[in-house]
Amino acid sequence: MKSAPLAMSSLYFGTIITMLIILVGLNGIASADEPKVPTSAPYIVLSDNLDEPNGYGFCLDTFGPGQSDLLHTHSCKPAKEGQPRNYAGHDARFMYDASTGRIQSYAFEGVCMQALVAKGWTVFALLNCSDHPRQKFVHNSSDGTLRLSEDKKQCVTVADKTVPAGPWVKRPLALQECDSAKAALKRWTVVSK
Repeated sequence: MKSAPLAMSSLYFGTIITMLIILVGLNGIASADEPKVPTSAPYIVLSDNLDEPNGYGFCLDTFGPGQSDLLHTHSCKPAKEGQPRNYAGHDARFMYDASTGRIQSYAFEGVCMQALVAKGWTVFALLNCSDHPRQKFVHNSSDGTLRLSEDKKQCVTVADKTVPAGPWVKRPLALQECDSAKAALKRWTVVSK
């Protein structure tokens, strides 16, 4: 008979521990770390740091160092003050213009982000700014999403996995149905100043 209270006591403590683990886990999901971006404004950064090892977050960035025709996200890089605007190290600095919907490179003037869409495949390019409908995005400040203006059900997202990029890390960009995308992979913070 003495083992019944011991079994109930173990069950009680096991239940308490399980509930604490669940609460800690839910709290971690709800309060993901915001990135501590070392880049000078303007920039566009994923709102959740995810697993960027420096705590800097994932900024929109050109593929490779300097100007490139393709975009992805990359560890936000520390600012290098005193460099000219077209300095290759400013390749992770982008401006969002709500009036035109364009996301334009700060370092490389006259080029904007454009979604290149084929069946089952999307890539983001840096092309001459134009009135092309896939160069127009809507930043929804209430949920943080960047939506394609011509189809607001489509959100700019990042991949689930982080990939090494020299001393930094990166994640590919994607265009995904907003309703099916994980919140942490589709929320963006736009910093103008």
